Amino acid sequence: MSERRRICFVLPSLNGGGAERAAVQVLNRLDAARWQRSMFLFERTGPYLADLDPSIELQSAPSPSRGQRWQALRRFIHDSKPHVVVAFLSYATALTAVRAAHTGARVVFNQQTPVTAFLADADFKWRAGWRRLAFTATTRLTYAAADLVIATSRGVADDLAANFGVSPDAIQIVPNPVDLDVVRVHAQAPLPDGAGFPGPGPLIVAAGRLAHAKNYPLLIEAMRILRETCPARLCILGQGELEPELRQQIARNHLDDAIVLMGFQHNPWQFMARAQVFALSSHYEGFGNVLIEAMALGVPVVATASAGTRDIVNHGVDGVLVEPHTAQAMAAALRQLVDHESVRVAMGRQAMRSAERFAAPAVIARYDSVLRGLAA
Repeated sequence: MSERRRICFVLPSLNGGGAERAAVQVLNRLDAARWQRSMFLFERTGPYLADLDPSIELQSAPSPSRGQRWQALRRFIHDSKPHVVVAFLSYATALTAVRAAHTGARVVFNQQTPVTAFLADADFKWRAGWRRLAFTATTRLTYAAADLVIATSRGVADDLAANFGVSPDAIQIVPNPVDLDVVRVHAQAPLPDGAGFPGPGPLIVAAGRLAHAKNYPLLIEAMRILRETCPARLCILGQGELEPELRQQIARNHLDDAIVLMGFQHNPWQFMARAQVFALSSHYEGFGNVLIEAMALGVPVVATASAGTRDIVNHGVDGVLVEPHTAQAMAAALRQLVDHESVRVAMGRQAMRSAERFAAPAVIARYDSVLRGLAA
């Protein structure tokens, strides 16, 4: 057997986001006989901590100070000497700490979202004025210094090349893996007592952090329009800082009996499986794991068109892509599926087949090939 290569994934935390979930899934599934695996967190927090394989070495910074986090990562890289370090977020911090450790480790950035769209996010403080110029310049320098960028979709890769000067030769497109078997098994679990679904009518489910990027106000407004002709109901899974504003919008539009915010759910699939339609209303997505998960359960999806969703949804075949991003267009797309069972069923069947493209074994094999080639 060939020598095991050492690999370290670096993240701010394991809070409930798509990047964090993808990092845990990939590192868990890399063959322990081929890889000596470790993970470094700036904060040892988040729901996905419980999902990390116990055989993976887990280290974290002892202090919330940014400087001390950097020093702790540099020391860990110096002592553990990984061949490859994969950064999910906090790219500049990870890159500079690894280079300062002087071990010769190769540095990979895992890019989950299109950076240009991220700069338009209202939650991002560096999106305007001199801050935007500084961010753009730093991004160009940082990405040029990385050994490889793994992009989750063609749209993410094209954005890096066109707007931040990243050479296409330095980018590999590898989607996030989805454990379809786990999704389908967990989907069969009974709903928890007092699940709190809204009243009778066709069920639409959405899932994701309650943040600006997910554009839930658009989905809520689309529900207001849809409810004028259809008694549909909406269940939103996720938590976040915009919850008070969303609750106000729901109340203002007299939708309390139609829309329920259910918070973070460790098993969202038991809710998805009971939906007639899964909806995603994001301003942008670099990939969209939840779309694959819903499709794997035979649930057709309605998603706003963006860099990541275009790689997943075959419009009119296994789901509907919404362009432009307006409440009227979203309501019309939802109505197309809610009102026509034969269309919904046909799309759901095709969605199950389409989801197989992202099954974990094939994606992890791709990761293994890319990372071992870099480590060599």
